[in-house]
Amino acid sequence: MMPRGPGRLWSLVTDAALVAVLVTLGLVGSVVAYRSLAQKAAAQQRELLTAMGQSVVGAFDLQLVRAVESLQVSGQMFSAQGAPTREQFARYGASLIGESSTMTLLEWQPVVPHARLAEFERRAALEQPGYRVVEPAPEYQGDGFVAVKPRDEHVPVLYSWPETGAALGVDMAFDPRRMRSKLLARDAGSPVASETFGLIRRGQAGPAANGFAVSAPVYRTARPAGVDARRAELVGYVAGVIEVPELMREAALRADANELDLFVFDQDGQHRLIYSSAGSEPFQADAADTVLSVDVGGRPWQLVLRPRPGFVGAGQDDAPLLALAGGGLATLVVALAVVRSLVIRRRLERTEAVLAEDREHLTNVLAGTAAGTWDWRIDTGQLVVNERWAQMLGRTLAELEPFNVTTWERLCHAGDLIEANNALKRHLKGDEDRFTAEFRMRHADGHWVWVQSTGRVFERDAEGKPLRLAGTHMDITRRKADEQRLHDDARALEAANRQLRDLAIHDALTGAFNRRHFNDVCLAALAGAQRGQAVALCMLDVDFFKAYNDQYGHQAGDAVLKVLALTLKSGLKRSTDAVFRLGGEEFGVIFSAGSAETARQFVDQLGAALHALALPHSQSPMKIVTASFGLAWWAAPTSRLTPEAMYAAADAALYEAKRNGRDRTVMRSFEAGEGESASLAMVR
Repeated sequence: MMPRGPGRLWSLVTDAALVAVLVTLGLVGSVVAYRSLAQKAAAQQRELLTAMGQSVVGAFDLQLVRAVESLQVSGQMFSAQGAPTREQFARYGASLIGESSTMTLLEWQPVVPHARLAEFERRAALEQPGYRVVEPAPEYQGDGFVAVKPRDEHVPVLYSWPETGAALGVDMAFDPRRMRSKLLARDAGSPVASETFGLIRRGQAGPAANGFAVSAPVYRTARPAGVDARRAELVGYVAGVIEVPELMREAALRADANELDLFVFDQDGQHRLIYSSAGSEPFQADAADTVLSVDVGGRPWQLVLRPRPGFVGAGQDDAPLLALAGGGLATLVVALAVVRSLVIRRRLERTEAVLAEDREHLTNVLAGTAAGTWDWRIDTGQLVVNERWAQMLGRTLAELEPFNVTTWERLCHAGDLIEANNALKRHLKGDEDRFTAEFRMRHADGHWVWVQSTGRVFERDAEGKPLRLAGTHMDITRRKADEQRLHDDARALEAANRQLRDLAIHDALTGAFNRRHFNDVCLAALAGAQRGQAVALCMLDVDFFKAYNDQYGHQAGDAVLKVLALTLKSGLKRSTDAVFRLGGEEFGVIFSAGSAETARQFVDQLGAALHALALPHSQSPMKIVTASFGLAWWAAPTSRLTPEAMYAAADAALYEAKRNGRDRTVMRSFEAGEGESASLAMVR
């Protein structure tokens, strides 16, 4: 109980001290709130910068992924079909490098032993008069290139698309930086990006553009297993050249629109600045910078975003100052209320004896339960516990003697002790009404017992300083085990559901949607079509594909299907368009077209893109890989049109195209209400 004091003067002194303590605590709390809100405002700005950074990364990350995938497919295709001719490479490069591609050059770089260099130059000159293998001169001489120096192997640029300004004839083996990524790609069997350097452009004046190359290995066999086999079977490299300023153009525009400066560093080997949207000013780290990491073809890049003075998140947040002012005002109001409450304190003192009796009664009740109890004298460190407290740990009270708060700290798990002490400090400071903590304690057998400890201060001195705390211990080991099992099961179920959702709608080989997902996308397309939009379904089948597999092998056939799927995806124009692998070498494309002529032009473009690849097929009358197309187009479909009817109509057109000689398109157009019955659409 609180002492009554010697007299009126002593009461006035203690009351004044209490008010002073409350005012001090209130002002301290206001300062803490001010700092907390200021930190929250800074955290919100960091979150905003991180979100903007993800947008900046997204401006070029998807382009890089597509470029690496294209080079991976190119390497596999050339490994299956053999080294290309100049004409084949030109056609392939023209189809691969379009307006949407981030690559500016596609190069074929064969590996030539030094003993065969003269023969290689002679043969290359037959296709390209005047061709010779050179390397950059140490100092400017003539056109800046000299005859190549002898080395074990040369990696000259034989073909390039486009050829204007290309580094034709330049031996890339002259530069260890360029060769380092190629050798890694050779051993790994997949594309690897180089570090950035000045690009070599023969016949073009001006400073060299800053860029890098992504090299994909080409082998004599489709997929040699093991590093030794890949080194022995290496033929050369398909390399895609990417200019850093062009790659970062969209990212820099997004950063500039948000009042941000963008810096890009290559972190492999040494931390080099390779791009800056802030001009030629030297880079110096700033506390406001937001740093993001990006993988560029197996090479780590670091993006740094720096807010400018006009950044949208850089404005002054008045909330912390308002909290400080409001907290100070509230403290004064509370102080006045406390002064008033002290007037009636004398009434409360009369009830102190009753409260003491109630506390004693509560102690007796706890002693009769199965809970462990504890009573801690803060000033002396003495800790008194009951027998049940010790039994939870497989011990007796005698085994724990001498017993004090240090005994509890020794038995408590080190990882939980800090949080338990923090909870205790918050209660002692008055931030929390009760002390509540969960922690592990060492059992006599060596295992850990989870304990829930609850208590509160029940005795203070005249100045309000805590003197004694008391509470209970409850064994919650079983509950903790159940919670962990539920948590683990939930995480495992979530991971399994994500994997099942992805596997359920995609074809594992080509990445296109599978046949199971066909009906869902058809229904979505029909929902839009019934609002006045036309809809079309194109089905295509690779001609003489069985003969292709018999001639070149199933791995080469799989590579063709991947190239075909990639070509179809590249031709899509709307987000609602979709590509499906319906089975074997059969694909489907659902798309929107305002007229029958537009639908036919779209499909003809797909066929032209496949022709442009010029994939050799010696067993086909066309001597290249072709496909037959069946197109069905509905001008104004109604609710009676079903996915089955669409499939049947397009399949019938495809069957007619194959029957009429293959490598052609047969189209069926339906006006309002036509072609909406699967039975009427079938012709087989």
